[in-house]
Amino acid sequence: MASENPTVLFQARPSEGVALTSPNLCDGRETWPIVHALAATLNEPDPLPALAEVLGTHFGAGACLLLCHYPDTHGVTYTCWHRGAAPAGGQLRVTEADSPLEGQRHFALGLIQQTLDLSAGRARLWWQKGVAGLLRNEAGPPAWLRSMANCTAIAVDGAGLRGAVLLLRAGGLAVEPTVQANLASLGAIAFHQHYLQGQAQRHTEQLRYLNYLKEDFLSTLNHELRTPLTSMMLAIRMLRRPDLTPERSAMYLDILEQQCTREINLVNDLLMLQTMESKVPVAVRQPTDLGKLLTDLADQHQASFQQAQLRLALQLPSHPVLLSTDAERLTKVLIELVGNARKYSAPETVVTLALADNQAENGRVTLQISNLGAAIEADDLPHIFDKFRRGANATKDGIAGTGTGLALARGLVEQLAGTIKVSSQPSDAQLWQTCFTLELERHDRSPNS
Repeated sequence: MASENPTVLFQARPSEGVALTSPNLCDGRETWPIVHALAATLNEPDPLPALAEVLGTHFGAGACLLLCHYPDTHGVTYTCWHRGAAPAGGQLRVTEADSPLEGQRHFALGLIQQTLDLSAGRARLWWQKGVAGLLRNEAGPPAWLRSMANCTAIAVDGAGLRGAVLLLRAGGLAVEPTVQANLASLGAIAFHQHYLQGQAQRHTEQLRYLNYLKEDFLSTLNHELRTPLTSMMLAIRMLRRPDLTPERSAMYLDILEQQCTREINLVNDLLMLQTMESKVPVAVRQPTDLGKLLTDLADQHQASFQQAQLRLALQLPSHPVLLSTDAERLTKVLIELVGNARKYSAPETVVTLALADNQAENGRVTLQISNLGAAIEADDLPHIFDKFRRGANATKDGIAGTGTGLALARGLVEQLAGTIKVSSQPSDAQLWQTCFTLELERHDRSPNS
């Protein structure tokens, strides 16, 4: 035998003590068509705007506001419908404390919490201030809000979300508790669906971006692999000439060696990057004089910097800075950062290696590699250490590279229990200063401990 009471779709909190004054909203037989109409909105690509409009229309409200907070992601979403206008809303993410969006977020969270407290009989709902603050724009609260005198609040408390449905009206509006429970069920389902659709969209965008990175990497890798091979092939053909002088022969052998070394380094970087993701090799620590390591590195690269019309400057403390570290990995990181600075520096500028011993402050050693050149775009800066990511300026200016160097450098620094970060700040009207900051822990214990 079927139950005389309508089935509740989803466990929710109906408001207590609601007067039953509207026969259309109290009789279960009359409300089921409304519930079915609301359920149909879940078939929409984004159910929240359709749900807000159907709720407001069917219940004779002047406006309907849907609010939801997803604690796991700190996301807050709101959707507002009022008569004579299409539903509108948006996402309220965590921003600066004094920003308008953070103010809207504060009001939205307040309305949700008050609605949950109201359903538990712990507080009253002061909705006017919250709704006015949430919907305020440059001209102030919306004009239609002044005609709203009553609010029916329905709490939505589902798994992984906390929300509220607010029905605003000029006159009285009473909704039977069982109907409220069903509306809370539909609201929870719609909020979950909205969240999952947002996740699916983000995953689609991420997949599209990863495909772009893959295509860009393959194109770049094709160029980086073919260029040395082409030079090597030309050198081999020239070496086959019977009239080749010893001097020319030596020159072509040098070209072969240089391009072969370039190819080997590229392949080694790719293999090392892959190895770092699958397992973390044990670092072989040994006493290392960081100042001497930097001095040797600068001496080895002075010629290439002079050829690029650059100067490489060292700023070292007066006393030795000793670390117990893996010198080979650290050297590879430094070669990558110094080479990166050389490629992206403007001619006639200085690349600076500055070493600071912060033993008195936090016991760490700080090394900064800074250069002057084009800015790192704001969109590129958070992803500068991503695999295969190359900045817009690198692609535009045709600067050689595969986008693996900085990703490899970050991985090696993390293996050395250090940190690496980057900043890009304007230096004058044309040039920006890009600075990579490397922090390493000072190891006073024995290398094998």
